[in-house]
Amino acid sequence: MQKYIAALFLSLVTSTFAQADTSIPWTKAGCESVKGTWITAHSATDSGCDANHCNGLSFCKSNVTMNWWAAVIWCRSIGHQLTDIETACPSGISSGGTCANLKGITSSGNWTITPASATQPYLADGKVTVYGDRRETNNRYAFCTE
Repeated sequence: MQKYIAALFLSLVTSTFAQADTSIPWTKAGCESVKGTWITAHSATDSGCDANHCNGLSFCKSNVTMNWWAAVIWCRSIGHQLTDIETACPSGISSGGTCANLKGITSSGNWTITPASATQPYLADGKVTVYGDRRETNNRYAFCTE
């Protein structure tokens, strides 16, 4: 009976810790505390931008590459979410695939939650493209939003 009670106590303690709030403060320091890089998009007053295409929002980008599914989990594990393409690139993408909001700020591939198709998510960076398959081992960075 004592073993049963001890096991029950241990499982309750463990489950309580597993449900702890893992949200990071939505700040540069918070992002860096989870080994991320704080990225701030262009604002409407920046050269080559306007209010329709640049929002000045901040993102937390993982410093390690991962597949799409791991990127979703990484963002959730820090209390946030993988960004969608409209947040990353407001009012869409130019005919050349350019995202004015992030142009010149981040050049390597970043996963977004918005699928280009059932299996192909977008990559948001200076140029937005459809990339691979969520199941592939091709790795890119998690790109989280508040």
